[in-house]
Amino acid sequence: MNHTFAKPPAVFDGLLGMQDWYVNNIRDYCRAHDSNQTDYRREGCFAEAERNHLARFAPSFSETDIEDYGSLKNFCDYYDSLHKKYCPDAVYEPELAYQSYADIESKLAKAEEYFSSGYFKSIDVCCGEGYKPFSDYIPLYRIAEKYGVLKRMHVGETGTAEEIEEAIDTLGLDEIHHGINAVHSPKVMKLLADRKITLNVCPTSNIKLGYAKSYAEHPIKILVENGVPVTINTDDLLIFDSSIDEEYQHLYDAGTLTAKHLDEIRCWGISNRIEK
Repeated sequence: MNHTFAKPPAVFDGLLGMQDWYVNNIRDYCRAHDSNQTDYRREGCFAEAERNHLARFAPSFSETDIEDYGSLKNFCDYYDSLHKKYCPDAVYEPELAYQSYADIESKLAKAEEYFSSGYFKSIDVCCGEGYKPFSDYIPLYRIAEKYGVLKRMHVGETGTAEEIEEAIDTLGLDEIHHGINAVHSPKVMKLLADRKITLNVCPTSNIKLGYAKSYAEHPIKILVENGVPVTINTDDLLIFDSSIDEEYQHLYDAGTLTAKHLDEIRCWGISNRIEK
């Protein structure tokens, strides 16, 4: 792009601080080089999936991403071509994510179209916690459930362990994105362990957003010790600059998890979805 990008701070001022840095330092340069034929940021993720030999690849998309291509078919064709080009051996599980502060009612008709297509394998609500009561999202999750879509949500990264339990009970969640604050409640950790509800944990993201102190003190250790099923993930490669292999290496080097723990997590991450 013939541009020198500023390095991010060691720790962002939370999620909003990260978004502010992205908008002011990266977003407009990326948009200037992207089109409805080429999305270099997304393409990079597919290439990285191949470099890391991922068995399971679950990139997240939004309604806007679909609309940029003019139709769901155009969108699917483009990203299927990236999957075929870069990582054809990976089980490809595109996720459709909704903004937590969005007007849910206005999203339902399109959600029916998108999930009925069978293309999206999971649903997520992201972009900050606590904007609405969990009950507001019930109509959206009912549509996802109707089409056998895996139900996920960003919860318990900034919110409480009790909110994790409430989200599970209200929406029937299968998995939680982040959920690291479950460590503050033995009851919630037992709930997750007993029901085998996976927490998809992103260590570097948690640390750089200020939600975990370090790799050595990351809550994933306590979660694993309490039998909570977890996977290890990258979150946003462009912002956090840490790939899957590096995430595993960081936790091993810090003494947070043993090689045995990490291999068990790897195997769970592969088998859990495939069996479903």
